[in-house]
Amino acid sequence: MHWKHLFAKKDLETLLAEMAGEHRLHRALGPVALTTIGVGCIIGAGIFVVTGKAAALDAGPAVIVSYLVCAVSCVLAALCYAEFAAMAPVAGSAYTYAYTTLGEIFAWMIGWDLILEYAMACATVASAWSNYLNKFLLAISNDYLQIPKQLLFDPFTSVEGLAGHPWLSLPSVCITLVIMAILILGIRESARTNAVLVSIKLSVVLLVIGVGCAYIQPANWTSIPYAERSLPEEFAMHDLARNHLLKQNPDKEITAEEVDRLTKQLRSEYRVSWIKQETERLQKAGRLSKDEAQGMVDSTIAKAMANMPRTEEDHQTVQELLPEVRETAKATATKSWGILAFLGIDRWLQPIDDSLRGPFMPYGLSGIMLGAAIVFFAYIGFDSISTHAEEAKNPARDMPIAILSSLAVCTVLYVAVTAVITGMVPYPNIDIHAPIAAAFADKAIEEKSTLLKIATSLIAAGGLAGMTSVLLVMLQSQARIFMAMSRDGLLPKVFSVVHPRFRTPHLSTLITGTGICLVAAFTPIQKLEEMVNIGTLMAFAIVCAAVLMLRIQRPNAKRPFRCPVIWIVAPLGVVVNFAMMLFLPGDTWARLVIWLLIGLSIYFLYSHRHSHLIKNLVHEIQVPGAVDQGFETTE
Repeated sequence: MHWKHLFAKKDLETLLAEMAGEHRLHRALGPVALTTIGVGCIIGAGIFVVTGKAAALDAGPAVIVSYLVCAVSCVLAALCYAEFAAMAPVAGSAYTYAYTTLGEIFAWMIGWDLILEYAMACATVASAWSNYLNKFLLAISNDYLQIPKQLLFDPFTSVEGLAGHPWLSLPSVCITLVIMAILILGIRESARTNAVLVSIKLSVVLLVIGVGCAYIQPANWTSIPYAERSLPEEFAMHDLARNHLLKQNPDKEITAEEVDRLTKQLRSEYRVSWIKQETERLQKAGRLSKDEAQGMVDSTIAKAMANMPRTEEDHQTVQELLPEVRETAKATATKSWGILAFLGIDRWLQPIDDSLRGPFMPYGLSGIMLGAAIVFFAYIGFDSISTHAEEAKNPARDMPIAILSSLAVCTVLYVAVTAVITGMVPYPNIDIHAPIAAAFADKAIEEKSTLLKIATSLIAAGGLAGMTSVLLVMLQSQARIFMAMSRDGLLPKVFSVVHPRFRTPHLSTLITGTGICLVAAFTPIQKLEEMVNIGTLMAFAIVCAAVLMLRIQRPNAKRPFRCPVIWIVAPLGVVVNFAMMLFLPGDTWARLVIWLLIGLSIYFLYSHRHSHLIKNLVHEIQVPGAVDQGFETTE
């Protein structure tokens, strides 16, 4: 093996030559269909699920700002994607772009990284789909029909109201199998299905904005005390309570009610001790006066009294568990600073964080940035448009239009919906599994409104349609990434087989879908979200760098769309996307490193040995058909 071959690049002319012939996908998508694919992929779990989690646990009402931060980073990346997609309208997205600018080993790592973006995103959305199906059944049956919790969550998720652990997320498996069948039938059928689903969910999003505006209470943005924010360690208390009861009563069946009662007692006792320590810290830092601190403590105690331990036995049990909770708190205290905490930079930023904390930004600057890194999951859909470049009728015109317009539309809708939900429901009370449907359901009960009950059913249905369209586009995109890598010999030929009748990569779709079923059924959604985000952010940063490098390497290549002020946009895109990566937790970075090491192992054991480009270089054979097709100089 020659080490220089690791950085071998595929020239742009070769890309177009390889695309010709019987292996090319069917060009059937115009600008509207491509934009619909982007909107269909962007508006899904990001708006129907991730919004709630980010608001309740990471940023509070300032999640609105988190979405705007994401929009800025995505605009920078989108301009770079648009230039590349117009230049090289072939399947493969960032993988293909890296192959032409950075070399084969970087292309492989990006392709491997894109599995996190698409396959893991599919699994995340499929898992969230299960919760919205349950909300839909409850809404249309007046709380009579629901899916058993054992079949609604993965085995590693702790569920209040359930004494044991769930078994698997069965609905997520079922919907993934249905999507697989649709995708194998053909791109036109998939596009039509996606167009219908997008129409439904856009109608629902507009319904949420229109009806929800009437129930916004500005006090939810400006008046909720900082002390009422959620604490990460509180989410470990359910498991601690259950395990303690099982240990104390090994021969007795523990009920869900017993576990929930102990959990509430533990949460109340811990919150009182936490607020005392927090107000003392802020007083020493000069951020709180003595009276303000005492008021926060008194308010917290008053709200906790109803669930405080009543008997000596309960009090003793809670005291036994508190040290474990505090250990958990230490482990999660630096989460909001991500890898910056590991580097020790967080201590320099903590004063800024404290100065910004308030009702609108209860988690401070770190919360906004962590929220941005989490809700970034909501924006990755525009990248999927570039994976369909080979199926665009007029890619030079259609790809930039679709990428930029889908991003613009979805940003406006995201900000509007986020403002509505955080205005309707106090952020600590937002349902993290199905926030929009739950917000309207609770408001319907509170207002005794038939209109809101109907709206709840429609929203749950829209959530299902939204996430179904995301699943369709994501699974479709992942299969095409695999197809591009297989064409280059980096993956087995089975991934590039195109069905003779349907003209779709059916075997790649089948293999990918099967893997997604297993991951969605048995893996916690939160860890999947974080892995998807760090993988996507890395891909976006590399695309921004790659388009700048190609401007240097091939300044005279024909560019149907040129990224404006490229010397500012591309470097800024790298910086902003990398900055958001820094706010993701250290364990997410560790999993990324492990994932990339596995990818490198596969590359050296299989891909490098089977690479068509490397074989041609070794034998000094020119690639047939590598003629000047479409890359005339602009002079």
